[in-house]
Amino acid sequence: MTYPSAPEFRGAQFGDIGLAFRIAILATFFVLAFSSDSRATELKRIDEPAKPDFSLPGLDGTTVPLKAFKGHTVLVHFFATWCAPCREELPALARFLDRSAAHASVIAVSVTDVDQRVKRVLEQTPVNFPMLLDRERTVAKSWNVSALPTTYILDANLKPMLVVEADFQWDTVDIEPATGKLIKNKIREPETTSDYSHQEKRGSDHDL
Repeated sequence: MTYPSAPEFRGAQFGDIGLAFRIAILATFFVLAFSSDSRATELKRIDEPAKPDFSLPGLDGTTVPLKAFKGHTVLVHFFATWCAPCREELPALARFLDRSAAHASVIAVSVTDVDQRVKRVLEQTPVNFPMLLDRERTVAKSWNVSALPTTYILDANLKPMLVVEADFQWDTVDIEPATGKLIKNKIREPETTSDYSHQEKRGSDHDL
């Protein structure tokens, strides 16, 4: 079966749809979504109750529960393989985890994707964090995710602290070990996509 492709831009929104027509109807909603200029790419502070717990499978069939990450700051990253900014964000999330693995975890949640497409993305862009499959959009709906990519930052008790409903420059933040909070740093984007060296700019670290 051939699946229609969807437009590749950040901040795509979608509504509550039936499984049988999700691909075609999602594509229609994406065309009507906000453009990249209409959504600020910033981490926003939130004060919400804990999101619903979930357990989702990876490509190998192993089920991974969210509660397994309790005790660390956790980034829960909702994405889709057709979304170009989502794919481009994955290496930056991997670099963030390389810097912060002692104090943070990252979970990527693929929303209504075909398993084979997720596998191809992983082959092209290997990552150091679990990539889970939300095939029916059950978790995305229960977390009120209406745009892709969306990333929630949870505290050590899995309570939401921050959210960004667009792609974000993860090379610009680190984890403060003493508090588990995200702090801005002097690091900016890598010079090239293949060069993992970083450019430094003046300025002091501060909480987000």
